[in-house]
Amino acid sequence: MGKRDFIIVADSACDLPHEYAEKNNLKVLSLKFYLDEKEYLNTLDFASMPAEEFYGRLRNGEHAKTAQVNSQEFYEAFKEILESGRDVLAILISAALSGTFNSANIAKQQLQEEYPDRNIILVDSISGSLGAGLVVEEAVEWKAKGKDIFQIEKHLNQFKHHVVHIFTHDDLSHLKAGGRMGTLLYWVGTALRIKPIISADDEGKLKLRHKVIGRKKSLRILLDRIDEFFDPSISDKMVIGHCDCLDETNQFVEELETRIKRKVTLVHMIGPVIGAHGGPGTIAAFFTAKAR
Repeated sequence: MGKRDFIIVADSACDLPHEYAEKNNLKVLSLKFYLDEKEYLNTLDFASMPAEEFYGRLRNGEHAKTAQVNSQEFYEAFKEILESGRDVLAILISAALSGTFNSANIAKQQLQEEYPDRNIILVDSISGSLGAGLVVEEAVEWKAKGKDIFQIEKHLNQFKHHVVHIFTHDDLSHLKAGGRMGTLLYWVGTALRIKPIISADDEGKLKLRHKVIGRKKSLRILLDRIDEFFDPSISDKMVIGHCDCLDETNQFVEELETRIKRKVTLVHMIGPVIGAHGGPGTIAAFFTAKAR
């Protein structure tokens, strides 16, 4: 029954533009973030809190906490789709970065007992932010070509290993607050103006690739790595995300386009859940390569 119609489900950590999700009939479930003990939804349209306000509060010394989509929310969303006569293809943030995938799996197990003849397919994107977004976009494009849910699942589980995300932070305090960096490394890094270059490995875990002194040098190395690894034969998309540093990002994009001799596909704000760990000034590139 692979030819039954299906809905593509994503979570809001994919950071895709709201307009894209609306246009392509995506069902997007929201992760949550907390500032001063108050809960906000991380929606793609930034309805709970404008991005500029969120990053402004981080710049003023606040630290945000985040929470996954829970299993009940997935259960209700999946059940509504199944009740409408369609199947579910859910493409979610790396299970190594969030418990969201596990929540979806709990909901899937419950619903498969209730709907034993239906398809609920989960794809761990092994990505976050617009890296997960690229995997979602690939699913949308394959669906538009008329591929069935199983063909798309097989393709995505290969494609995702070619999706690179590489980024640099400007402020290490949010990595430290989120438990991604020890106190000693934070103080040494801050004193020496160290700017880490981080990317995701083949399991979807974040790995420190370079420790660079100074912002300008970190952006130059980021450009070098993109230029070295980008393989447009897999996908010609080059997506740049940023945490409320548009002017600096535009300069970065201008230099990047000169180097790779093609236009960047999308420049977009990274949402609060991912941004809570990166902090203001993060610049990230998402593209395909032969390997991560």
